[in-house]
Amino acid sequence: MEEKKQSRLHHFVLVHGACHGAWCWYKVVPLLKQAGYKVTALDLAASGIHPKQATKLGSVSDYLAPLMELMTSLTGGGKEEKVILVGHSMGGVGISAAMEKFAEKVAVAVFVTAFMPAPHPGVGYSLPREEGFFASPSSSSFVKDGPENPPTSMLFGPKAMATKFYQLSPPEVKP
Repeated sequence: MEEKKQSRLHHFVLVHGACHGAWCWYKVVPLLKQAGYKVTALDLAASGIHPKQATKLGSVSDYLAPLMELMTSLTGGGKEEKVILVGHSMGGVGISAAMEKFAEKVAVAVFVTAFMPAPHPGVGYSLPREEGFFASPSSSSFVKDGPENPPTSMLFGPKAMATKFYQLSPPEVKP
């Protein structure tokens, strides 16, 4: 019984993947709260309802700033609060960074079909190598803030969504 009570002291921090926001955890959050856990599903910068614009992100660190700010703020009422980090897809990059920077505040991390980057050679190494995975004009497009600037966003079309990301979803929710 003591073990169960102790586990309820943990705080779940849910980190969405690319092209998502905190909204993607809408079915998970109430279940965890109903079970008695503290839960935070946050929007990374320029995602969901976060006000930052993608064109204003200069780095992955800028993108992950909301997660790092949350982790910095955790105190647990006098002792360090231990969190359970849960990252989906590209959220694995964020929880990996949080694990490294705030190891003393992390009880465990859960990678839900997520990137698990090693410190070297980095996250780019783990991106899909399939020819045309991201570059196919019929399935995705890049958004730039002028021709001299690198892409800031990527839009995935219905074909990419249905065949690369949501292929295991029921037909009624596929794009």
